[in-house]
Amino acid sequence: MEVRSVFVRGVPILGLLLVLLFIRSNPTVFQSDVNKMIPNQIVPRVTERQDRIKDGNAIFSGHGQPTISKEMNQGLGNQIPRNKDGRQGMGIDDNATANDQPIIEEDKDKALPNQNPPRKDVRQEKGTSDNTASNANEQPMSKEKDKALPNQKLPNKSESQGQNINDNAASSANGQRIISKKKDTVLPNQKPPNNDGGQGNLLIPKEKGKVLPNQNPPQKDGRQNIVSGDNGASNSRSTSSEKTGAHIFNRRPIYRVSDELLIRIVARDAFSRPKTTGGDYFSTKLYSTSPVQASTAGKITDFGNGTYIARFVLGWPGLVTAQVRLVHSSEAVNILKKSRSHKIRRFYSCSFFDAKTNNTEWTSCTFNQNEKTGYSRNICDFSRPEINVTWYCHKPRSAPCEAPVECRQDRNKSLGVDDVFTEEEKALLEGDRVEVQANISVIVKERDEGVERKGLPQCGPRLPEPASEGYWYNGTWYSLRCRVQRGFDREAAIRCLRNKNIYLQGDSTLRQWYSELAKTINTEENPNAGKFLGPTVTTNKSNNINIHFRFHHFPISGPPPRPMNVFSFTADEIKNTVGGPDVVFVLGLWGHFSGEPDDTFRSRLYGIRHAIEHHHSKYPGTKFFVRSSNTRGHVTFSHLRDNSNWYAYQVLLETKDILGDLNVIILDVWDMSICQWHEHTIHPHIEVIMNHLDMFYSYICPQ
Repeated sequence: MEVRSVFVRGVPILGLLLVLLFIRSNPTVFQSDVNKMIPNQIVPRVTERQDRIKDGNAIFSGHGQPTISKEMNQGLGNQIPRNKDGRQGMGIDDNATANDQPIIEEDKDKALPNQNPPRKDVRQEKGTSDNTASNANEQPMSKEKDKALPNQKLPNKSESQGQNINDNAASSANGQRIISKKKDTVLPNQKPPNNDGGQGNLLIPKEKGKVLPNQNPPQKDGRQNIVSGDNGASNSRSTSSEKTGAHIFNRRPIYRVSDELLIRIVARDAFSRPKTTGGDYFSTKLYSTSPVQASTAGKITDFGNGTYIARFVLGWPGLVTAQVRLVHSSEAVNILKKSRSHKIRRFYSCSFFDAKTNNTEWTSCTFNQNEKTGYSRNICDFSRPEINVTWYCHKPRSAPCEAPVECRQDRNKSLGVDDVFTEEEKALLEGDRVEVQANISVIVKERDEGVERKGLPQCGPRLPEPASEGYWYNGTWYSLRCRVQRGFDREAAIRCLRNKNIYLQGDSTLRQWYSELAKTINTEENPNAGKFLGPTVTTNKSNNINIHFRFHHFPISGPPPRPMNVFSFTADEIKNTVGGPDVVFVLGLWGHFSGEPDDTFRSRLYGIRHAIEHHHSKYPGTKFFVRSSNTRGHVTFSHLRDNSNWYAYQVLLETKDILGDLNVIILDVWDMSICQWHEHTIHPHIEVIMNHLDMFYSYICPQ
C-alpha cells in the first residue's frame, strides 16, 4: 500500500517534469497565433544578435526568447512598444492595438486620450515613408492650417532644420505616429510642435498659419532667409501696413471747407496685435480726382503708444479720399537712426600735387574726428573751427600739406549695403513704403453764406506753424501759412527783383531755382553761366538784377573729382558778403547731407547760424531763406540706404531746430512734395518749381 501511495503521489510530479522538458525542447508551440503579451508585460528586447524577420515568422533573440511576429505585432494596454534600435518601439503597423483597441486608424491616425505620442529616435533613418516628420517638442502639427489652440505657442523654426518633408505625419516623443493622414489634427491640451534646429526633419505647413487670440506668434530665427508675405518684414512684431488700421476720428454729418478732418491711425503688427510704442514713419494725403485735381498733406501727431492722428484742413469742396502710407516701420526707423548716428557710410579722397616731382598723390579724407584717429599723426588738418567745419586728410608721402587740388567720393572705400545692414535689417527696409488700407472718403461742402475764412498773415519770417501748409488745386499751390501771390509772370517777377543781389548756395535742387530765375528775368549770361558747380552769375542790367549760384562745399556724393578751388564754405560767403535790404541769401543744403552722419550736418548748420547772426549784426536788412528738402524716389536699395526720405525729413527738422528762432525764412516745401501730382524725384517737376518761386517772390515783395 505504501509503495502504491508513493507511486500515485509521484505521477503528477513526473508528468510536470515531462511537460517542462517538452516545452524546452519544442518552443515553436508559441506560434504567432497565440503570441500575445500579457498586460504589464515587458516587451522582449531585440538586440543586434537577432536575426532579421523572414517571411513573417517569429524568430528568437540571442537570449532564446521569442520576438513578436510581424503579422501580430500588437501591444496591449500599458505596454511600451519597442523601438527599431532595441529600445522603445517604432515601426508599429497601422493595425496594432492596445487592449484590443486600435492605437492608429488607417484613415485618421488619431492618438487616444492621455496617450503618450511616439518618439522617433534620432538614429532612425530620415525621410521615412508615410510622410513622417519629426519636431523638437515631439508633438503633432495640423496639416491644414497649422492651427494651435488658445494659449499655445507656435513653432519656432530654425535654419538647421531639414527641408522637403512630406506633409501627412509627424513622429512624437514616445515613438508612435499620432498625426492623421487626412487632417493631422492637434488634440485637446496638446502642444503644437516646436521645430528646433536639433531635429533632422522640418514640418512645413501647406497653408498660412493662423494665430488664435492670446497666442504667441512664431519666432523666426535670424539666420533664416527673410521672406514674408506681409511687407517683407522679417520680424513678426514689426508694424504691418496690411494690419494697420485708419478711421475718421472726428466723424460728423457735414464737413465744410476750412473744417479739419482727423484720421486716427492704429499701428498693428503682422498678427494684428496693436503696437504699444510709436516711432512709425507715415505719410498721409487727402485728394480729389474729379472734377478737379486737388490734394493736401496731413500733419501727423505721434502719441508714442502705437496711435497717430493725421490732421487735414479741408481746402476745397467735393468728394475727398484719404491715403495713408507706411513709409518706414518703427523698427526700420530705429535701423536708420543707428545708421545715421553711428556709421560713416561715405568716404572721400583728395589729390595733392608735389611740384618738385611733378606727381599727384591721392589720400583718404574725412569730416569725422573719430575716423581721423586711424591716420595716427600723419594728418593734414584743414579744419575751420571759426565756422565749425572739420576736414582731415591723410598726409601724402611726398607732397606738402597744402590745399588739395581735387576731391571725390571714394566709392571703393565707401560702405556697401552689406557693410551697413544685416539681411534682416534690409528686409525691414525693403518691405516698407506700402499703403495702408483705409477706405476713407467724405463729401466736403462750401461754407455757408456770411461765413468768411480766416485771413492769412503777410509772408515773413517767424510765422507760427499752421495746421496745414496748404493744398494743390489744378496745378497751383495755395499756401495756408501766409498770403502767397500766385502766378507771377515775367513783368511781376522783374518788378519784385529789381535792384536785388541774390546769392544762392546749395545743391542741384537750388540750381533748378537759378535756371528758372534766369529764364524768367531774361538775363544776359556771363561765360561761366553753364558751370555745374559755379560760381556763376546771371544778370539783368537794365533792372540791376544779379543772381549768383555756387555749389556748397563738400560733402558731395558721386565719383567725379571736383576741383576744390571752386568751393567756398557757406558760412564764409555769408560773413564776407556786404549785405543790406536789397541783398537776399537762399541756402539749400540737404541732398548730399542726408547720407552723412547727423553730426556732420548739424555742425555745418551751427556754423551757418553763427555767420547769419554775425551778418545781421552789421546788415539787419539782409533777407535769408532756407529752401527745405523734398521727397525723392528710390530705384535701388543702395540708393534708399543713403537717401531715405526719412533722412531728408530729419534734415528739415534739424534746420527748423537750429535756425528757426533767427530772422530766417524757412521755405518749407515738404508738404508740397508729399502730395504733389508728379513723380517723386530729387529734382521736382517744373510746375512744382514755379510754385516754389511764387512763394519766394511773395516773401521778397509781400502784399
